This record gives sequence, C-alpha cells and structure tokens, in this order.
Amino acid sequence: MPSNYQKIREENIREYGEGTDHLELLGRPYTDRTHFIFELLQNAEDAGAKKILFNLFENKLEVLHNGYPFNEADVKGVCGVGKTTKSEDLTQIGKIGIGFKSVYAHTSTPEIHSGDEHFKIENFVRPSKIEARIITDPWTTLFVFPFNSEKILPQDSFRVIEDRLINLTARTLLFLRNIKEIEYSTENLTDGIYLREENERGPARHISVIGEKNDQTEDEEWLIFDREVSINNENVRVEISFLIKKENKDEKEIEQIVKINESPLVVYFPTEKETSLGFLVQGPFKTTLARDNVPKDDELNSFLIDEISELVRDSLFKVKELQLITLSFLETLPIRTDDFPEHGMFDPIVKIVQETLLNEELLPTDNGNFVSGDYARLVRGQKLIEVLNKKQLNELFPSPNMLNWLPREITHDRRRCLRNYLANELNVKEITPEIFARAVNIDFLSIQKDEWFIQFYQYLNDQEALWRKPRWRFDSGGILRQKKIIRLSDGNQVTPFKDDGDTPNAFLPPSGPTTLPIVSPVICEDKEAYRFLTDKLGLSEPDIFDEIINFILPRYDLKNGEEYVPEKDNFSDIKTIINAMESVSVDRRKKIIQKAGGIKFLRAINQSGEKLYKEPTKIYLKTPELVLYFSDHKEDVWFLEDYNFPDEIDYDFWLDLGVAKLPRRLEIHNAKPRQEDKEYSTGNQKFSDFELDGLGSFLNSIDDNNFEQQKESACLLWSILRDHLSKNSNFFKAKYEWFYYTKKCKKVDSSFLLQLKESRWIPTNDGSLKAPIEITNNDLIDTFSDSEELIIHHGIKFNQNKERLFSEMQSILG
Repeated sequence: MPSNYQKIREENIREYGEGTDHLELLGRPYTDRTHFIFELLQNAEDAGAKKILFNLFENKLEVLHNGYPFNEADVKGVCGVGKTTKSEDLTQIGKIGIGFKSVYAHTSTPEIHSGDEHFKIENFVRPSKIEARIITDPWTTLFVFPFNSEKILPQDSFRVIEDRLINLTARTLLFLRNIKEIEYSTENLTDGIYLREENERGPARHISVIGEKNDQTEDEEWLIFDREVSINNENVRVEISFLIKKENKDEKEIEQIVKINESPLVVYFPTEKETSLGFLVQGPFKTTLARDNVPKDDELNSFLIDEISELVRDSLFKVKELQLITLSFLETLPIRTDDFPEHGMFDPIVKIVQETLLNEELLPTDNGNFVSGDYARLVRGQKLIEVLNKKQLNELFPSPNMLNWLPREITHDRRRCLRNYLANELNVKEITPEIFARAVNIDFLSIQKDEWFIQFYQYLNDQEALWRKPRWRFDSGGILRQKKIIRLSDGNQVTPFKDDGDTPNAFLPPSGPTTLPIVSPVICEDKEAYRFLTDKLGLSEPDIFDEIINFILPRYDLKNGEEYVPEKDNFSDIKTIINAMESVSVDRRKKIIQKAGGIKFLRAINQSGEKLYKEPTKIYLKTPELVLYFSDHKEDVWFLEDYNFPDEIDYDFWLDLGVAKLPRRLEIHNAKPRQEDKEYSTGNQKFSDFELDGLGSFLNSIDDNNFEQQKESACLLWSILRDHLSKNSNFFKAKYEWFYYTKKCKKVDSSFLLQLKESRWIPTNDGSLKAPIEITNNDLIDTFSDSEELIIHHGIKFNQNKERLFSEMQSILG
C-alpha cells in the first residue's frame, strides 16, 4: 500500500511553511553540482542494493537499483529536512536526510518509483502521487530527475552529469559493502561499468575493482584492514586500504603494496580532505555538508583518528603475516615528515608508525628477514654488504641484539625519501666505507677466511680513499694503510707496508722458493683481488733487494731477542748483499746502506779475541795501522772479521756499508763553546765539536816507548790525520753558531785539534818529542815535512823564508 502523500505533504507545509524560498538553500551546500551522484550511491548502499544503473538522457537522468523498496518512513525521509530513518544509524552512509536535496541542483520535481511507492516531490518537501511505472527485474527502485531547474539549462545538466559519470573510477566501490556493480549509459553513446569483488585473505579483505568505459579498462586490487569501534553504544568500522600491484619478474608474478599519489580522506566516498598518506583511510567522520572539509578538532573525528592509528599499527603486523612488507610498502607509510606537521590531524598516525618501526621487527632486511629500527643498519655503497654479511657485521660491530642490514636498494638516488626517514626519524645508523675501515681490527681480520679477503680486496679496488698513499708530510694516507689487512700464506696478518710507508711487508707468490712473507696464493688466484694487490696497492714478487731488506737484515735485529745467525748463514747473507750492491739501482743501493747501518749483521772481533755481530758503523777494517793505533783498546774496539771470501772483495764495499778504515771523528754530545770562542749573542747559540776515536789513549801510549818506537807511532798518527784531511778540508774544525741581529757562524779548532796541538807527540831532529806549538818546521823530521797544510793546522811555525806562504795559507784555511 502506498504512503499517504497528501498527509505527508500537509504535515510538511505546517512544518516548513507555505513559502518555499527559504528551502532553495537546501540545494546549494555543494560546490560540485554533481555531488548528488554520491548521495544516490549512498541511498542504494544503505538500501542493500547490489547493483545501480545510471541512464542519462538529454532531458533527464534515471537511476535504478535493486535494494530494498521504499516504505513510508523512507518517503518521509527524502521529503523532510533533517528527518531520516538513518539519523541514529552510524553504520549507514546517508546519515542526514538533507543529502538527497543535492538533486535539486538539476531538477525541481524528482520522481521516485519503488515497490508500492510512486511519487514526485515538489518544492523540496511536498510529495504527490504520480502514475506508476513498471520496474523490471532485477531492479526494485527507480529515480527520475527531469532537467527542469530554473538555475541550469538541460544541456548543461547533461554535460556536467556525463562528465561526472565518465570520471567515476573503480575506487568508488572500494569501501562499499553491498553494491558490487555500477553501470551508466548516455545518449551520447558513452557507457561504463564498475565491478567489485571481495574475498577474505587472512587478516584482510582482498578487494578487486574493475572499470570499463569507452573501451578503456582499469583494474585495481586492494587490501582492506578494518577495526570495530564503538560510538554511542553502536559498533561502526574504521578502515585502511593499500593498493596492490602485480608484475612479472623472472617469469614469476610478484605482488607488492605500492604508494598511491592522491589519498583523500574517505567517508565511504572520497572527501576533499587530503591525508598525504600513501594509502586510503576511511571512517564515519563528521564532514561539512559539501564533504569539502573534515573538522580536525571535532571530538568524534579525533577519536576516530586515534582508532585508525591503532589500526595502522596492527596492520603492519598483518602485512608482515601476508609476506607483503617490502620497501615499496614502507613508502606508503607517513615517511615524508614535512607533509605531517606536528599536532596536525594525522600526527597520531605518524607517531605510532615511527614508534612501531623503531621497536618491532618490521623492517625488511637485505637477507629476507626483519629487524627493528634499533638494530637496523643502512649501508653506504651496495658492495659493502657483500664484504660484511650479517655475521661479519656483528663481528665488527658487537651489539646486545643481532644487527642486520637493510636492503641495499635504499640509496639516496633510488629511495631518498625512505632513506632520510630511516636515518633522521628512526635514527638508523649508516655504515660508510670510512666507518667500516676505522672499525676493522686484527681480531676481526684474523678470523676471516681467504675467500672473504678475495671479496674484501675486490671491494677495495673502488675505494682508493681507504688505502691511498700519503699526500703531504703529516698525512698518514688511507685508514687501512696502517692496518693489518694483508693475509699471508701462513694465515697471519700484516700491514701492507712498514713504517716508512714504502717498504712492503708482504709479497706476491714468486715462481720459486722464498723466505719472505707472501700473500696467500689462494687470494692471488682471483683476478680482481690480484689487481688490487698489484695495480692499486703496488705489491710485487720479491727480488734480491726485497730479500735483503725484509728478511736478511731484519733477522739480525737482536732487539727482538733472536739468537745469533750461524756463521755459515752469515757468510751466505754477506755474499747476497755483495751481489745486490753490484746489481740494484743507485736508489736501492742507498736504501740497503741506510738499513744496514743500524743492524748488527757483520762479524767483528776485538783484540781480546771476543767475537760479536756488530753494526757496520761500529766496526773498523783490521789493518796493521789500526791494530797498532787501537792497541790500548783490547775490548771496546771492534774489527771486521776476515770472511775469507774466495774472490777478493773491494774495500769500497765495506766502506760503503759504513765500516771505517780510519779512526772515526765523533761528535761530542752537548758540547759547550769555549770562552775564547764565544761572541756576543742574543740567543740561539750552538756548538758542534768533535773528538777523534782513541786519540787520547794513543797519545798516552807514545810516551811509554823509546824514541824509535815513538817516531813510528807518531808517523802513523800523522798519516791518519793526513788521510782524513785529504777527504775533508774541515776535518779539524768545530763550528760555532750564534745570533746577533742575523744568524752568524764561524769555524774554530775542534777539541781533538787542541789536544793534538798541546800534546808532545811530534818527533824532532834533536831526538825528542815536542808539542806542535813549541816548534818550527825546521825542527820536523823529513816524514812530517810532506804536508804543509797539516803543519799549518797544528800551529807549527814556519821559518822566515816561509812566512809569506804561511800567511797566505792561514788566510785560505780561515
């Protein structure tokens, strides 16, 4: 039985008045003149319809659905203002009866045919009976909207409604529970259909929505998670929905959750409120009538956002359960903090996501597991993960819980926004090549296998900053240059070079036997690892120079507590050094001499018969002259032992090494300038003075002999001094430096020259020993007359015939 339209009409006239001008405002709250389409969809959804059809004609729009037929309460609802059967039912979309009034933007007399009800509405609130229309299956309800509004021309109504229908998307169906099909057609021969299919998928609902219009197809799949919420003792649901994309990869279909570009807040249908989230949020929020705003400070809306925050948190675990947590999924979350101001409407969602990712194992790792933000690590440079797997990462960076790499695809270039979020908001630490290099230590290196070092060296090929040479005086070079990164064949670790930065500590495997430390042959079999060791680091196969510098000489370094090298081995070592000095470059020859000067590797003997290994710079050649000269030094003067080489060795070899054939001139440490040598100085005084090794004892020994023996000893000393002077014109001189306005310097007699001048050791023609300063050149025996330069240095006076020559030579000698 149809409703009593006359009675409803009369009641509404009494309620709203005879005039209707004030009711015209009911059709104007919407800036979008086609908003009524969504109101009709709401009506059909609330009526339990499965299908809805829009037929657009030039002069009208007809809408059919197969929901529950109208009853009297529904008639009163669409004819009233704020009166609806759904006013207390929050589970239904059309909570406010005024929503239907949006149809008056295009019509002044909407018609409704549903069940026994056939009526039209005039003046917004006045129903009247009209001729019934037959509605064929499967439809139960028909709305007819003639384009008879005085505010818009029919052709304009047709155009804007057609545009709306065409621009509907399959997402329109996403959050509906009843309607599974939306269809439309127009007299312009445009048509379209939207379908929704729903399936349970574990803890979520899997929604497929398909749209076809004008031979174009859209197809989307969504995961919806919901949460039951109680409002005024009535249960409603809040929902979030993630878009799923599928793609073929390696002949396998892969699905993943992806970010959507636009994410308006949904109140069953999209509002104009943008969330900036990468997924959709839906709930029974309070909106303005035009659905263009959702008040942030509304108590209900704040409550719903808090509930949605908990839903988002729960969904993270459910997505993990569905094996859909990927980097793409993380990018759907609120990771662009600039889009979410503090205390903004969606700030609770931002904070709960951050807290959950930080503390729960929800971040995907590079090896397919999951880790919390606290124990996640970002990598700078994808190849570093190949060098430090999870096990090695934790060996190098110990932690209370196991650390794990985040996927190597998280780079500044490919996923900058996600990387910034992880680093800045979750405080995930980044391991850079430099941090890795600084952390590397011997404990870590010693437990790695040769295969790891192959990967390590491959990685270092492109990391010159970590192992580069020093570039300036106080630059130590790359961090790893001072660390024991070279794996030897015996399993030990050494630094690439010694402290001088040039001498290698290890060598590449040679073709023949060697006693030198070599890099593990297994590592050198890899081309890229070998390239690092040779082309980049500069290691090479050992040669004779390397044998001497790195093996032969170091094993004589008794500071290490080693035993003496057997004589037969020492004999062989000396022969090797001899051969090398003849064959290597001048630069390498100098390096051998420099290295050998401070090492006790030459066999030496003193005049008591004791034998020791000594440094070349502490040894004399064992000549009859030096044996006599040092005759009073039985224990503290050492001579080179006779090696009895079958081939005679040039003395220059021993001299080059630092062995001396004359008594050494030794510098006196902390020497003070003599009073007679001092000049007025304002500071920076320095005095370099010398003594002659063994001179004091030798001069004393001369007095103990008869004159012939004395003469022989004195001639020996004279010969020694003459040889020294021939090699060094400043042999007898000390140097005094001071500062007075400018830096000044002068040469003075050395201490040993003063000793020579004042001691009685010069044999004279009268058969006695005299001090040089006591005689003239006429007093000298013939042997001492052969070097006028020596005579002058010793202060021996010349006779008158040689005074002019003496004066000239004094001026030359300064």
